[in-house]
Amino acid sequence: MTGCASSKTDFTALGMYVDRKRILAHLTFSAVARLCDIATDDVRRVINGSPVGPDAVQALCDWLERSPSFFDTHSLTAKREAYP
Repeated sequence: MTGCASSKTDFTALGMYVDRKRILAHLTFSAVARLCDIATDDVRRVINGSPVGPDAVQALCDWLERSPSFFDTHSLTAKREAYP
C-alpha cells in the first residue's frame, strides 16, 4: 500500500459504516474484500479506524454508495454542528 487516502478522511467513521453494512449483510471481512476487490487486511484496518490507501477508500465508498468526501473530517464536523 502506497500512502494513505486523504489526510482529512475520518477513518473511524468510515470503518463504522463499513462494519455496520458488513454485519447487516452477514458478510465476513474476506467477503467484503472480494466484493470491493481489495485486500482483506484493508477491510480489517479501516474497521479498526486505521488509514488505508486511496484505492481501498474509493472501493469501500463505492460499496457503501457514498462519496469519499462524505467521510472528510471537515464535512463530518460541519454535519455535527448543523445537527446537534
